[in-house]
Amino acid sequence: MTTASTPDGFTLERFDVSDAGSIATVFAAKGHRSGLYVLHFTNNEAYAGYSDSVAAQLIADGDTWADIETLEFTPGTSDELERLTALLSQLTRLRERPTEPAVFADAPSAKSALPKERAKRATLLDAAVGKARKQFWELSDHIAYPAIRSIVADYINSSIPDPANTAKYLWQVVALSDEPGEDGPRRLLTLTCGGFETLRVDEIVHDDDTIELDLRINTNVPRDRSDEQLEISNETVSAGRGPYRDERVWSWSIDLGALLEEDVDVELGIDDDTFDDLAYGLNARLMRSGNSTGAATHNNDLAADLLAEAYRQLFETE
Repeated sequence: MTTASTPDGFTLERFDVSDAGSIATVFAAKGHRSGLYVLHFTNNEAYAGYSDSVAAQLIADGDTWADIETLEFTPGTSDELERLTALLSQLTRLRERPTEPAVFADAPSAKSALPKERAKRATLLDAAVGKARKQFWELSDHIAYPAIRSIVADYINSSIPDPANTAKYLWQVVALSDEPGEDGPRRLLTLTCGGFETLRVDEIVHDDDTIELDLRINTNVPRDRSDEQLEISNETVSAGRGPYRDERVWSWSIDLGALLEEDVDVELGIDDDTFDDLAYGLNARLMRSGNSTGAATHNNDLAADLLAEAYRQLFETE
């Protein structure tokens, strides 16, 4: 949390709320309640407002808008809102509020949000938590998550340019993007570059309750290969031209469990460096396209964990 003066004439305290379920406890501790606030969205739009209870208003605004990134607050009066809005409009594009007013409950006081008795405190299980953060926690509790993290971190190291500084805005990752269906696989993780899915991990639960993990990766197509030459099929790998109209890609389906077994050979039909070059080529091209529109769905917690693992792997190989 930092303090920023934006726009001129207003000193606003900034809070990153992209993963926050509620900011009520922080506001209660700081004694913040009524005042002026500015919401900043992932597409660089902004909204200025006044509320008698900004913390409670943010919860309602989160139900209205899923792409709130930061909140700026100052304990001003409603009379100053028009001037704040006019100044803000000179700096960025403003977003309009839907006509239907949001309904919200009041925010807790410091006494109830920060009780003296330990037994009355809010814990991770009963406090408000952002959807993306809860999805990451659920994924991280999956029995196969360490394996998934290791494989995806290695992919990030080998095929995404400047991953730490391009995350969220040029590449995005999502945890548990789909609910499990009665028949189909459950998507555990999805990574996109430039708005195009380049990696995903699916979970298939069989009738005997055994779990199979399918790693799907899209890469560039070598110039000298026809569609027929892209066809590969063996016990651990299947590949072919991807079923997409807008992108001609080589689509791979790999048994993720086999990648982790020392005594199992995963035959790609090409060497590892060539595979990494093809994956990087596609990702870099997609990231240059300017079509990365998924910042609002990016899971910051998952990305941070994957990048930390990728960093650790680089030192492990030295």
